[in-house]
This record gives sequence, structure tokens and C-alpha cells, in this order.
Amino acid sequence: MIQIVPVVVLKYVVRAPQPDVFRAWIDPLLIKRWLAPGTSVMEHVETDPRVGGAFLLRRRDSDRASHTVTGQYEEIRQGYSLHQTWTYEGPNPLLRIGETLIHVDLLSVGDRATEITLTHRRIVNADVRNAYRDDWRSCFSKLQAAFA
Repeated sequence: MIQIVPVVVLKYVVRAPQPDVFRAWIDPLLIKRWLAPGTSVMEHVETDPRVGGAFLLRRRDSDRASHTVTGQYEEIRQGYSLHQTWTYEGPNPLLRIGETLIHVDLLSVGDRATEITLTHRRIVNADVRNAYRDDWRSCFSKLQAAFA
């Protein structure tokens, strides 16, 4: 029997140079500007962007609930790609599924634009996939605004 494993794959073009977009994934000050879906706000970010280094993201939503993501950088190609683990801890039981994997690949598409390909794996079902897909889309909208 073939089992379909849900995965999120999104492509998004940001009007910013590739080095700046890469930095937005690892620089705590830049992460605070965009990596919180919907109306939530990123309150605390720690990053150690090296292979084996850890990160911690803490955001608060409009209900004042705290959501935390922790992970570890597994592969870094400076300016081009990141592979990292992603573990959600917070009040949303749908997303408390243990460790997932994020792959971010960047491709320059002109002088001042970058295509992001985000692949989010180890997702347990379609409901979780849909929730993460919507959250990532919301974050990408904020990412573009961060470069405006």
C-alpha cells in the first residue's frame, strides 16, 4: 500500500537581494520583523547559525498565548540554503507533533529578487500541513513588508 505523507512546499519571490533574504532567516532582529503568522508578534529570538547550533523563537498571539519553536541547524550553505529542525511547543495541539524538518532554498531571480523554496517535512496529516501552509504564507507576506 502506498502511503501519502503530507508535506508543505511553497515558492515565494521576495523583492530583495539573495544575501538579504538569507540574513532574514538567521538574524534575530530581522526574524522578529516577519516570522510570526497572522497578528502574532515575535517577542524573543535566539539564533546560533552554524551546523549544530540551536535557535529559539517565541511569539505571542492576540489572545496573549505564547508559542515557542525550537530547533537546530543541520546544514547551512551561506547565502543559499538552510536545513533545520522545527519543534513547536504551545497551546495549539494540532501543531504539537514533535520534530519536523524545514528546508529553505534561495535562488536569485534578477538583481533585486529572490525565490524562496520552503519545504516543511515530517508532517503527520493534512490538517497539520494546511495549518503550516497558511502560517508560512502569512509569514512570507510579512517578509516582503520587512524589505519595503
